[in-house]
Amino acid sequence: MSCSNRNMINPFLVAYDTDEEMRFIKEAQEGSKPALERLIKLHQRFIYNVALRLARNAEDAADLTQEGLIKMVTRLSQFQGKSSFRTWLYRIVFNHFIQSQGNKRRLETASFEELGDFLENAHASEDMSVEEQVIYSDLIDDTRNKCMSGMLLCMDRQQRIIFILGAIFNMKSTVAAPLLEISPENFRKQLSRARADLFQFMGNKCGLVNPANPCRCHKKTMGFIKEGKVEPTQRKFMPEALETIRSVSPQINDELDQLMEDNYMSFFKAQNYEKHEVANEIVQSLLFNSEIKTLFNLN
Repeated sequence: MSCSNRNMINPFLVAYDTDEEMRFIKEAQEGSKPALERLIKLHQRFIYNVALRLARNAEDAADLTQEGLIKMVTRLSQFQGKSSFRTWLYRIVFNHFIQSQGNKRRLETASFEELGDFLENAHASEDMSVEEQVIYSDLIDDTRNKCMSGMLLCMDRQQRIIFILGAIFNMKSTVAAPLLEISPENFRKQLSRARADLFQFMGNKCGLVNPANPCRCHKKTMGFIKEGKVEPTQRKFMPEALETIRSVSPQINDELDQLMEDNYMSFFKAQNYEKHEVANEIVQSLLFNSEIKTLFNLN
């Protein structure tokens, strides 16, 4: 399938026409707004889904995605085709994610200890009937996803993005390491450490992993409903889950990785692979930015 007529799902999983991509790059460098728009839309979805697991919420993830793509656009004239455009682009974007100084709150590190206290104590006495759990299943899933995101925020930025790329999206170290300008061995060591820290926490606190732990997603959800933080009527407005991370990630072959998938990673990979229309928002804000139009002499 041609890369010009669909948004990229996972650029390291699906094949696409690199010759056509190079044509977009050349035309964009020469001032073609349609070519630059296609280039942005080709890569924005994967970037946004990585940012969504790195940041605190969808708004922050959209901001990070836009900032990363602005860096791509403003540096596009420097790309000479000596390496893969994907590697060049994601190196710029993911290093921006790690080093970003704007709005520090969105990337700040939380604490496993604080999150553990919350899981043990918040809304521990609440409960839901089996019927209520069926009625509010989408809200319970949303609570679980927010908890998974909260766990990721307990890692530092680099550890977090290494875990997102290596464990959640199953990216091989030989592919992911160059994006962060570290060696594959270093990537594997940091990924192993991140997994150990997260899985130890989940084993001690998460009721999904270990039924002996008291935390239950439906209890937290009921507590949020009673506090007014979650409105049951929101359920009907929740977007339909068209794809999950698991459906767009490379297949697991290693036995240890498969064991981790079964016991721990399945909850992360069951999360939606978002088809948020951030692309159109980014395209509008980028292509109609006066400085960028001047820089590229866009037509």
